[in-house]
Amino acid sequence: MLLRTDDLTLITSKTERFLEITKDVPVMCATQPKDILDNLDHVDSVIPLVKKYKNATIVQHGYDHINRAKDDEKKCEFPSSRNPDDFISDIIKGKKILEDNFKKQFYPVFVPPWNRFGHNYQILSEVGFVGYEDDEGFLDMQPKKGWIDSDYFWRKIQTDDTIHGLMFHHEWMTDEQFKFLEQLIESGVISWKSIRESS
Repeated sequence: MLLRTDDLTLITSKTERFLEITKDVPVMCATQPKDILDNLDHVDSVIPLVKKYKNATIVQHGYDHINRAKDDEKKCEFPSSRNPDDFISDIIKGKKILEDNFKKQFYPVFVPPWNRFGHNYQILSEVGFVGYEDDEGFLDMQPKKGWIDSDYFWRKIQTDDTIHGLMFHHEWMTDEQFKFLEQLIESGVISWKSIRESS
């Protein structure tokens, strides 16, 4: 099972808490390159913190996480209405930003913001990505929309064999939700895989 959090960009108390709770299992951190670049010299740059946690793997979360969908489309940084010629250079630039700053902790998997990519993923493999992850196969723990209750969680985990990962947004989590994650990891009932093993 993959363990994923999205929007890892700055050091906050919740970033620190999430990384500390997950320190003994592989964790995939979807990260926007533009935010990393913009905050390179900021005191709260997440780079030195992530380097303390060798279990954390950085993957690319779009480029700047800005919605460019038309009014009749769902939110998407790379909607079908956007010409690949207008964004492929940003994706390549973003990959280099993450490679340069996270070194071996970066793994070239692409995670589109809002879990949507309106184009053939083949164009990503052509610029060096070995895989992609959207929300297919992930159980979204939904800390902002309404936390998944324990009974539903265990029923889903035990009966739905399409689930291969849990998706969190650490910045939205409450104390109760962090406690749930901590207890889940400590229980040892789930076998966690790294994204390197899975892609």
